[in-house]
Amino acid sequence: MITDFRLKVFETVARRLNFTRAAEELFITQPAVTRHIKELERLLDVRLFKREGRGIALTTEGARLLAHSRRILKEYETLEEDMSSGRDAPISGELSLGASSTMSQYVLPPLLALFNRHYPEIRIRLKSGNTEEMEQAVQHDAVQLGIVEGTATRTDLHYLPFMEDEIILAGGAHAAVPREGLSLPQLSGVPLIMREPGSGTRRVVEEVLKAHGITTYGLNILMTLGNTESIKLYLAHSPACSFLSSLAVREELKRGDLKKIHVRQLEIRRSFHFATGHGDHSRINELFIKFCRNYYNKI
Repeated sequence: MITDFRLKVFETVARRLNFTRAAEELFITQPAVTRHIKELERLLDVRLFKREGRGIALTTEGARLLAHSRRILKEYETLEEDMSSGRDAPISGELSLGASSTMSQYVLPPLLALFNRHYPEIRIRLKSGNTEEMEQAVQHDAVQLGIVEGTATRTDLHYLPFMEDEIILAGGAHAAVPREGLSLPQLSGVPLIMREPGSGTRRVVEEVLKAHGITTYGLNILMTLGNTESIKLYLAHSPACSFLSSLAVREELKRGDLKKIHVRQLEIRRSFHFATGHGDHSRINELFIKFCRNYYNKI
């Protein structure tokens, strides 16, 4: 949607009356939601929300802004539909897409199936690899559009935010951890299976642990494996644990094959980004990015 995203954030918080749930719906962090709301309050010089019991409520000014916001968001939606319907022919062509392992295995398949139903004239070619490999593929024009994990690191690429994910410490029934979970110092004694260097998951884990004064040299890493499915199968037959995307272990957690291990004072969240070359304004790229965002943001 081509409107100011801050209005969308505000409308979502006003509808949910909960910053955490709004963040989950928008696939952004709660601090990002707070920042957007504070920016609106600063620009408009009003207070939009007030405390009410254990929750929040709209102020008088907030209620007025909500009415305006919904009208503006609807107008933009109508504008986009009108401009799209005015184009001469159905969009056709090819989209060469490069996605990180987590994205290609656990997020994209249902989304690609739905996209194909809406745009059957667009042929998609999907290449999968770790984040570093996919960034290189975009840089060397091996793919038109990348979807990568973690923070935007390369100045030669243009990044757009997509969605967020939590990385958890997971283990099987034989995981060598106390039932009540772990403290950060205890983490060094846990046998770990890690993704390979270059993996977006590993890069984010290392960044967060480093912020807590922990390096990989201080961890008990048994081995590295380049495939999340292999790691999950390993954990089922081992006392080892691994840092894995919550998206990758949803079904295993539901079935009880794996369990989430609580590490006190440790939260690992990461963003997924679309990556393109600077100046790349492909209509198919833009259509696919918009489709993905609408699908996950439920706009």
